[in-house]
Amino acid sequence: MTGRNTDKWVMLPGFHDSHVHLRAAAAARLSVDLSVAGSIPALLAILQTSVAEFNGRWIRGWGWDESALRERRAPTVAEIDAITNGHPCALHHRTGKVVLLNSTARRILAGAGDETAPTGELVRADDPSLLRMPRQREQSLESSLNALSRELAAMGLTSVTEASATNTWDDIAQYETWVNRGVIRQRVNALLAVDQVSAVARNRERTPSRGGVRVLGAKVAAPSDGIAECVRHARGFGWPVAVHATEPDELEAALVAIEASGPPAWGRDRIEHLGLPLPGQLERIKATGTAVTTNPAFLTERAPKYRELLSPVEQEWLYPVASVISHGIPMAGASDRPVTVATPLDTMSAAVYRRRRGSGTEPLGVRERITPDDALGLITDKDEVDGPSREGWNHRRASHSPWSRTADTVVLGDDPRRMLEQTQVMATFVGGCMMWRREK
Repeated sequence: MTGRNTDKWVMLPGFHDSHVHLRAAAAARLSVDLSVAGSIPALLAILQTSVAEFNGRWIRGWGWDESALRERRAPTVAEIDAITNGHPCALHHRTGKVVLLNSTARRILAGAGDETAPTGELVRADDPSLLRMPRQREQSLESSLNALSRELAAMGLTSVTEASATNTWDDIAQYETWVNRGVIRQRVNALLAVDQVSAVARNRERTPSRGGVRVLGAKVAAPSDGIAECVRHARGFGWPVAVHATEPDELEAALVAIEASGPPAWGRDRIEHLGLPLPGQLERIKATGTAVTTNPAFLTERAPKYRELLSPVEQEWLYPVASVISHGIPMAGASDRPVTVATPLDTMSAAVYRRRRGSGTEPLGVRERITPDDALGLITDKDEVDGPSREGWNHRRASHSPWSRTADTVVLGDDPRRMLEQTQVMATFVGGCMMWRREK
C-alpha cells in the first residue's frame, strides 16, 4: 500500500455484521435476481430470459417482494407456469420467509406422498418438504461463498454472525471447514437451530464451538404461539436463545418466555431485529439482560412499504436505536444479508439519518436518530452482544497510523464519523493478516 497519501487514513477495529445468512447469500448469487423487478410483467420477463440457462435443472429465483411490485401481490402459479416450460421452479421471497413454487415443483415435492408435501403456492422456508429440493452444487456454492467473503472484506468486515434458523451441527462444521480453508476470510459466529440443541448439548461442552466457529446460542424463528416452547427447550439445556421478533406479538412472546425461564447457563439471550417494540418492552429487555440486533438499513430500503402500511405512531417506533442505547441495552448492527446488501457504513448512515441520503423524505422516527459516534459503535466493539473477543479496542480511540499494532482491523480513507458519502475501505486485516486491500 505504498505510494499513497495516508495522512487521512484511519485505523479502526474491524467491522462486524451481527446477523447474516451466508449460505443463503451465496445461493442468491447463483439464482435469478428478481429484486430489481418493479412489477409482475418485469419479474416474469427477468425469469423468462433465464429459463434456458438452467437446462432442465431447478430454476431458482430470489428477491421478489410484493411490496415492491406495482400490483402489490405475488405472481401466481399460473403466471409462473406459463413461462417455465415444465421446469421445476422455486422463487424465494426477499425476506427469506416463504418460497413460491410452480406446479412442477409442487408435484415433485409431493411425490413422496407423505404429510410433509406442500399444499399451497407459498410455502414457509422452513417447511420440511423443501428439504427434498436439490441443494446447490457444492463447488458452485463454495465459489460463490468465496466471492461473497471477498466482497465482505472489501466492506471492512472481519467477523460475522451466521443467524440462519436451520443451522445444523453439520452446517456449522462445514462453516468451520470453509473458514479453515480460507474460503471464508472472516471470523464466523453462528446460531444453531433450536431443534438441534438437545443432540449437541448432550455431547458437547456447555459452551460449544467448532474450531474457527463460535456458537452463540439457539435460533428461534417460530410463530408467536410457538416461541415459549422453543425457549423452554433451549433453556432446559442451559442455552441462550436468539429470537426473531419483528412484530410486537413476537417480541411479547419472547419476553414472557425469557422472563419465565431465568438466565441461561452461558452466553446472552438476543432479540433479532426488534422491528416494532411497544412502550414498556425496552425496560423488560433491559431487566432480563437481553441484547438486541438491529437493521437500520431496512429504514432506507423499505421506506415506501413502511410509510404505506404503518401508522405515524408505529413509524416513530420502527427499529428504534436511540431508545435502546438510552436504556443501556447491548446493541449491534446487522444487514440481514441477503435481505439487504447494506455495508457496515450503510448501516451506520441509516442509523444516523434514518432515510436514504439525498431522498428529501422525512426520516422514519426522527427521535431515534443517533450520533455518528454511537452509530460507529453499532458496527464495532460488540463483544457484549456477539463476536470474537477484541480485547483493548475502543472505537473512540481509533488510531490514525497505518503502522499501529493490529489484530482485526479496517483501514479507511477518512474518519467515518465525518459521514462523508464516499468514505472508502482501504484495507482489511484479520488476526493481523491482510485479507483485502484496495488496488491502485
